[in-house]
Amino acid sequence: MQFVMHSYTFRGYALEYAMRCAERFGYDGIELQPCHFNPADLPNELPNALEISGRFRVPITCVDWSGDFIHDDPKVVEESVQLMEQYIDLCAGQNIRLLNGCPGWLSDGTDDYGRNGSSMAHDKHYDRAAEAFRHLGKYAGEGGVTIVFEIHMNALTDTIASTAKLLDMIGSDFVKANPDPGNMFVTSTAERDPESLDRLEGRIGYFHLKNCVDLGGRHDFSVKLADGHINTHRWIEKALRMGYDGPICVEFCGEGDPHAAAMADNAYIRQVVDWCLG
Repeated sequence: MQFVMHSYTFRGYALEYAMRCAERFGYDGIELQPCHFNPADLPNELPNALEISGRFRVPITCVDWSGDFIHDDPKVVEESVQLMEQYIDLCAGQNIRLLNGCPGWLSDGTDDYGRNGSSMAHDKHYDRAAEAFRHLGKYAGEGGVTIVFEIHMNALTDTIASTAKLLDMIGSDFVKANPDPGNMFVTSTAERDPESLDRLEGRIGYFHLKNCVDLGGRHDFSVKLADGHINTHRWIEKALRMGYDGPICVEFCGEGDPHAAAMADNAYIRQVVDWCLG
């Protein structure tokens, strides 16, 4: 099992420094987030990131993608498909096997995440995304790349249920889910019980972890995996019982010193996995 550091943990720092920290803290890889590259210039940005990665012996496990595959304008969707094809080609050529992102965003402009995302979705949004990713799944499979949908607030895939629905419609072995209990914790319509992962059995391609504290409706992510309101152990235990053995990515997106969180979270999650497998 590979333990990955999300580069967003060191947003505001240079990528070289983030890689240095990932190596020093004992991570097996890094997820490359757009805070450390320009998505519009990936052909030039990715070789530079790989050169830095090689110096610090921290492989790029995953690259984040973006696009709008549910937009009312077909031209926007087509441009997103073309950009995604470019991402797949570049990553396949560099032996990067995971691409993480969301198929599209829906928001009424409020911070009430339960009112946004899949709660605002109609059949047309699922139909557009499914059509695009049926094509992209085949394209990705030819390159040996897997696309994952992060379960993320304000996204069409903001719950396990909406993610499973979309994956059912796509039906590709190369398009899978990326559960994130931290994102689900702040979305009132999302699942809180790890047993709900059963709906994604055999279709989890990646797993994100962050923790959170509920401050009476305001959510604070400035906590380590062992310190918040999410029982990380139960989520990982469930995923492992289901046979998941892919990468686990730790992301610290709170305030304060990212070094302390990155060090502690890597040690903690390794202990959790050892405990569950033991």
